[in-house]
Amino acid sequence: MIKQASSTLIDFTEAIYDLEMEDGAWIPNLLQVGLPILDRGLGVAAIAYTRDPSAPDFAVHQKFRGSGPLDLLPRLDRMLTEWPREVYRELLRPGIVSSLSDAAADHPECLEACRRHIDGCRDVFGMTAVDPNGLGILLIAFLPKVTRLKGPDRRLWKMVGAHVAAGHRLRRAIVTAESTTGLPRDAEAVIDPTRLQLTDAAGLAQNKAAAHALREGAVRIDRARGKTRKSDPAGAIEMWKGLTEGRWSLVDWFDSDGRRFMLALPNAPAVTDPRGLSERESLVVTYAMNGDSMKLIGYRLGISKGSASVALKRSMRKLGVKTRAQLIERFRAFEG
Repeated sequence: MIKQASSTLIDFTEAIYDLEMEDGAWIPNLLQVGLPILDRGLGVAAIAYTRDPSAPDFAVHQKFRGSGPLDLLPRLDRMLTEWPREVYRELLRPGIVSSLSDAAADHPECLEACRRHIDGCRDVFGMTAVDPNGLGILLIAFLPKVTRLKGPDRRLWKMVGAHVAAGHRLRRAIVTAESTTGLPRDAEAVIDPTRLQLTDAAGLAQNKAAAHALREGAVRIDRARGKTRKSDPAGAIEMWKGLTEGRWSLVDWFDSDGRRFMLALPNAPAVTDPRGLSERESLVVTYAMNGDSMKLIGYRLGISKGSASVALKRSMRKLGVKTRAQLIERFRAFEG
């Protein structure tokens, strides 16, 4: 899907965490920034939706056009109207990074509808970024030929999707947050990336180990945004984790003198917390239920693959299950 991994990957990730961007302009701006790696000349769009994992249906909130014909969204509406509702819902599930020809191979009518309504379209690229609470964004790029995503492309877009979900969640949290720390944007830490120091800290960020992790996270992000963004774009996006220690998103902030700092903003997903599971264990189980690999879960949370695996095994032991299928059944019983 990506013609060639480029610095646009980091441009796109930076745009995800641009908190100066107005909410209504955030998704349109993401589409514009991502056009160099998304657009194949037929159109790019996005859909904001809610897909409650425990509900039989879903709700579409808004659609956005990034490129393509001016009437792309009406065409998209007509196309989607022809899809079976249950197939449409399935294609909005967490973790989708696929061409439509692969994802809906058993439902050729979906691809036929795309070809009828989008001139020149032979296939569609789709990526979902879904929070555990069901709020999601679907990125769509119409393709001029049938496409099968290669493993490296799929892994890259899954990492990008982790950031889109985190950024979407962060914007909602900032709107609803009440100031408790007295720091900018109610951050739990202010990091000076040039001196690698926490100039202020509150709450859990005051812990010595947390402070070290935040400094390390700031170093990784700045390295990803430096020369590495051009010399090794795929390596740069892998360097920039979805969260730090499963809790914080690190974003730029400038003081009144124009000096750049990074804010550590609490941004852990809200998840079901069965008795006996820690927050991290609950997060790992939730993402495992969505089909994420241990490596991707580690990336989402900013922890090692080994730490994610240990948390999953510990959760299974606490809940008295031996297989993932049993774990899903037990966890859903708690959700119900």
